[in-house]
Amino acid sequence: MNWKEIRSQFRAFDSGVYVNTAATGLVPVSTVNLMKQMYEEHSKRGAAIAEEWAVEMENIRKKIADLIHADEYEIAIVPNMSIGMNWLAMMLKNTGYTVGCVEGDFPSLISPWEVHDYKVKKINADKNGAFSYASLKKLKTEILAVSHVQWHTGYKIDLSELKKIKSKNQLLILDATQSLGTCEIDVKKQDVDIMMASCYKWMMAGFGACIMYVKKEILQKFDSYYCWQYRAVAAGHENYFPSARRFEIGHERHDSFYRLGNGIDLIQEIGIKKIEKRVEGLKKYFYQKLKENNIKTVFNYDKKNRSQIVIVEGGFNTQLALEKKNIYTSFRGTGLRISLHFYNNKKDIDRLIKALKKIKK
Repeated sequence: MNWKEIRSQFRAFDSGVYVNTAATGLVPVSTVNLMKQMYEEHSKRGAAIAEEWAVEMENIRKKIADLIHADEYEIAIVPNMSIGMNWLAMMLKNTGYTVGCVEGDFPSLISPWEVHDYKVKKINADKNGAFSYASLKKLKTEILAVSHVQWHTGYKIDLSELKKIKSKNQLLILDATQSLGTCEIDVKKQDVDIMMASCYKWMMAGFGACIMYVKKEILQKFDSYYCWQYRAVAAGHENYFPSARRFEIGHERHDSFYRLGNGIDLIQEIGIKKIEKRVEGLKKYFYQKLKENNIKTVFNYDKKNRSQIVIVEGGFNTQLALEKKNIYTSFRGTGLRISLHFYNNKKDIDRLIKALKKIKK
């Protein structure tokens, strides 16, 4: 794999070190060019080009479905996860379901259930950021809502273990925002009922696109009353599609689909297994360098639960000091969050380590 050539698609590395994908992922040059082309076409052709885009959007929907091993019927693209979770909470409103989750998980995964008056039960992670699957099981809720990777600790759930503790009629809702694009996810094999992933991070799609997967059986069991969708009416439906497209309210967001489609094309061109191996190698090198230079991590859990997000000791002032050296990270309350994607390399890590050592002195 020519990683140097792939890396050249991301302008942030022309002058700096970007290890902040957990905050916002970089957009490749190919996407920038695609957006320029789209707006040029919009300027010249208006409604005619919009109709062509609508056809291509369905091809992109298939790419999304293939990426996570789902069916196109089960895929929607919503503007962000907060909107998707609220639509979902409204769809399940009168079920009496209770929700189990992890204290401190990302607000857009948890808050909609609380706002819509669901009973929400929570477990706590330990001081090292890990938590017990058995504790989740003991909550005995109809819904489990968890993040694949915890945004503030980097703790990565073992989906095979989660599958074991899930009861037969329990719904598993997975927030894959901090993992999709770095590892393979198979929603059928891993028995995920509903998955959402905002795509402005590891999927490199910019803002305004969130993948929403809802298992077909759930869509068929619960009605939705969202409207209005002119394409649904044109296709012979009353007000909305019976498929997951029911969640795509209002006008189509062509550019969001296209940016996501281009990100998926790049991921598929490289290969998700190669990306996973690349990220794993960078992560291993990073932990090695941290140990060699006596730079401590905030959370320490089993290697199998380590993600591409690593929290090291440091505060907001550390973040600012690094920015002066054109090194971009995020302070997230517990420490300095470092996040590595396939477009990073060992030189990025070396430069970061060198800067952290100087700041530490």
